[in-house]
Amino acid sequence: DNGSSTEAGKDISPQTTEEALREALAKREEAAFASAAQSLRQALQDMPELAELSKNILIDQTPEGLRIQLIDQEGRSMFNTGQAQPNDRAKLLLRAVAKIVNRLPNRITVSGHTSVSTSGAKPDGDWSLSSGRADASRRVLQAAGVDPDRVYQVSGKANSEPLYPDDPTLAGNRRIAIVLLREAPVLPPDSGLQ
Repeated sequence: DNGSSTEAGKDISPQTTEEALREALAKREEAAFASAAQSLRQALQDMPELAELSKNILIDQTPEGLRIQLIDQEGRSMFNTGQAQPNDRAKLLLRAVAKIVNRLPNRITVSGHTSVSTSGAKPDGDWSLSSGRADASRRVLQAAGVDPDRVYQVSGKANSEPLYPDDPTLAGNRRIAIVLLREAPVLPPDSGLQ
């Protein structure tokens, strides 16, 4: 009799419960990210003013979270050359992204990226320009209703992380990346982990 209750106790250890909880939360977050990505793609198709901009947006899931990138296309920039303020096209996209961001509770990071200049411009300027663009994008997101408390980090990456490493001068390397961060699951207080 005593032996069977001990066996049952072994099956549900705090560690097993914690792993199951983490797995369930990760699956729920994965589904929420997939739904958010689908909603954004649908919004881009449904709104005529956004439909033509769908080539300027790239959505994927990374270990960090759901990444939404606003990417320059040749002849279709998100920012005017050397300027930190997003142009009207970028503002439209950022407002569409804000609607999706507002559906989820996750914190976000915003990073600006530049491409390697072919004009011989000073590379030092890329750091402040990419930072300025990320911060200007943050302001547009907040003006569109994203809670300032959810912004975890705003950073400029200059040309240090090209999207197309084989050709660092490509327009697509100039982008703003907004990441909805994966959240570490909150463990119950009695999980036994100190």
